[in-house]
Amino acid sequence: MRRLLPKSSYARNVLTLMTGTSLAQAIPIAISPILTRLYSPEEFGRFALYMAVAMIAGVLVSGRYELAILLPRHDRDALHIAALAVALSIVISTMLLGFVIFYADSIASLLGDATLAPWLYWVPASTLLLGVYQSLNYWSNRKAQYKRLAISRTVQSGSAALGQLGCGYAGTGAVGLVAGQVSGQVLATGVLARLIWHEDRALIRALRPLRSFALAKKYINFPKYLIVAHGFNTASGQMPVLLLSALFATSAAGFFTLTQRVMAAPMSLVANALGDVFRQEASQAYICKGNCKEIYKNTFKRLLYISILPFAIFFIVAPDLFAWVFGEQWRVAGEYAQILTPMAFFQFITSPLSAMFMIAEKQSFDLYWQVFLFVSVVVSFLIGKAAGDSTCALMFFSLAYCVAYIINGCMTYHFAKNPAR
Repeated sequence: MRRLLPKSSYARNVLTLMTGTSLAQAIPIAISPILTRLYSPEEFGRFALYMAVAMIAGVLVSGRYELAILLPRHDRDALHIAALAVALSIVISTMLLGFVIFYADSIASLLGDATLAPWLYWVPASTLLLGVYQSLNYWSNRKAQYKRLAISRTVQSGSAALGQLGCGYAGTGAVGLVAGQVSGQVLATGVLARLIWHEDRALIRALRPLRSFALAKKYINFPKYLIVAHGFNTASGQMPVLLLSALFATSAAGFFTLTQRVMAAPMSLVANALGDVFRQEASQAYICKGNCKEIYKNTFKRLLYISILPFAIFFIVAPDLFAWVFGEQWRVAGEYAQILTPMAFFQFITSPLSAMFMIAEKQSFDLYWQVFLFVSVVVSFLIGKAAGDSTCALMFFSLAYCVAYIINGCMTYHFAKNPAR
């Protein structure tokens, strides 16, 4: 067995993270056939709305300073940035709670589901936990504590799953999905915080607020630019749920959520693994030769070859597969999956290669693309609303994403073969 294990520390770290991530992604998929028999599509839709609001708000709370934790030369400065991100998460989440207290009913009505209003009071808790967890996550990443990260991700996924199952069997209704999610965030953040305190308490006790303020000014470009870029990115990803509920029905958002859960997890695991390898090899080639055309083409071919047959089969069997695995009432989710398969195919073969925006230092083009994608998503659903059919809206949505990913692929290939232009 020892001969089969990776010898280098880099390979062992990758294996540790992949193991934890794989397990964390497998748990929600494994319990989905049970959850779909405990909760209705409408309840899944309300949970999806809650998560969409929490994810979009979560972009703001830390000022994206957690992304700067990896940059300072000294751990002392990095920890001050982590403390800054945690402090901002507390302050902004508290302000968000005040906003929700006054406008919960208006927000719920805007989202097309007035019954969502009581749930919105949980959103500041989720954004706070998300901001704190991300800050601790990047600090652990800096310290190369990959086992710590794998443990926390598995704890979060497993505890959330148990909470949602328990609440479902207790008959709590859709609030059980939210309660399970928040409990998973609490436990994962607590585990990570405890491990960090155990190993880094001396550095933590030496924290000084004035140093954090100075570093906030030094790294001001992170909130200045990344909140906008990441805000558009997150909004584009969550917009289908918001628009399906607001323009059509909460159940449509529920069907879409299950479709997304089933299609995203296994696809992202494979694509991300290939993307990590591409990013490393392409970066080295770019530095040494000034281009990475051959590596780009080889990676693209691998992605294309391993995806054609699985996506073709899934397109054919999706409605019957969803009805068999999740129950007949979820056949519509399979029909949604069928519509979204072309979009998922283009995403699979282009997203891992989008690292070229960073490798070629073309971040501005990435921002333009994100804005184009966001506008395309909104327009596609407005067209579907005019047609009065959620299925039509998803067709235009899938088409818009296909066009956007083709543009993305053309841009990144151009950067790979001729990065100077």
